[in-house]
Amino acid sequence: MTGTDLWWARHAAERAWFQHAEAGEAAGVRAEVERSWRRSAQRLDRARDAAPLLDDDRTRELWHASPLRVAVEALRHALDRVTADGQFVAAVTHADGTILWTHGSRWMRERAAAVHFVPGGRWDEPSMGTNALALALRTNRPAEVFSAEHFSQAIHDWVCYSAPINDPSSGRVLGVVDLSTTWDRAQPLGLAAVQLLAANLGLLVPPAARDLLHPPLRLQVLGRAHVELDGRVVSLPPRQIEILAVLSLHPDGLTLDGLHTALYPDLRVKPATVKAELSHLRRTLGGIVASRPYRLTVPVAADHLEVLAHIAAGRLDAAVAACAGELLPHSASPALREHAEYLEEALRRAVIARGDPDLLYTLGDRLPFDLEVHERTAACLAPDDARRPIVAARTAAAHR
Repeated sequence: MTGTDLWWARHAAERAWFQHAEAGEAAGVRAEVERSWRRSAQRLDRARDAAPLLDDDRTRELWHASPLRVAVEALRHALDRVTADGQFVAAVTHADGTILWTHGSRWMRERAAAVHFVPGGRWDEPSMGTNALALALRTNRPAEVFSAEHFSQAIHDWVCYSAPINDPSSGRVLGVVDLSTTWDRAQPLGLAAVQLLAANLGLLVPPAARDLLHPPLRLQVLGRAHVELDGRVVSLPPRQIEILAVLSLHPDGLTLDGLHTALYPDLRVKPATVKAELSHLRRTLGGIVASRPYRLTVPVAADHLEVLAHIAAGRLDAAVAACAGELLPHSASPALREHAEYLEEALRRAVIARGDPDLLYTLGDRLPFDLEVHERTAACLAPDDARRPIVAARTAAAHR
């Protein structure tokens, strides 16, 4: 594009952005951008001036432990060339949208720091609205967001090109690589360059390290039970799912007696029954449960553990979203009932302390009989908020 073309493109994007801000709809904007604007408007202020930021110590821990670091170091010379030639700032993120690494000219890095486009910045859609990083994560496709296509007005001077970094063997998203610069430096090769970088970074992640980013065993126990092994859904009876949930709480393993005590409240069931269930489970899952002590031999991603990790990192939006329901509500396992109570109390206390009306309202849907959550929600909602009648009904029901 010429300078005049870029100016007209920015003008058109700004006109659509203001139209959407005032009327809730816009003409002349790409469908994927408008959909993202709609989602973003439900939870964010357009005047947000910077992304949420993790503390420095936590960010350094994430980067030091990330297998993507090996790939970035191997491709450092290519990244240096691209950022210098195109006057970009480059970024690599975790799969949750947290920036782990940035590089670029001092001038671009100073502009990036002003909006927290720095290590530790959260650029997923719930955190910062429409942007190329968020679209690449959401769609698993390359994305470009130009000027006022960004939801946040603070980054209307930017153009961003992003592409997902995929595991070449499974296609899973390991993170995102992004190239960003000012809108007047937009160039047609930006998207092609970032796609090439993403493909090479995916190939350079050591195969053995990919499981650290996306563990082969995925366990869902909140709301409904669901187990996947290497991307394949595994159907298991309730008792075996309980065993997996208990073992996910004890990475160092449990003895047979320890597992027996964790599973049965009255101990009337003999340890031999637990041992038989373990044998069936090991046959079904291909031996990923070891004995002496009983433990999981592969990394596991468990939704209940992810909720706690989000709370610890201050990502309460993500914590509430990940908490889809009660932990195995029909289970009588003493260990799981205790953990369910701990998880619920940690989440509700964190959300109540934050005092965010949107988070409180969402949590109230998850905890329909929690009077304190409903009363706190009512106290935080604006007087004209359309959700007030629903909160009042929840409060009345919780009083009964």
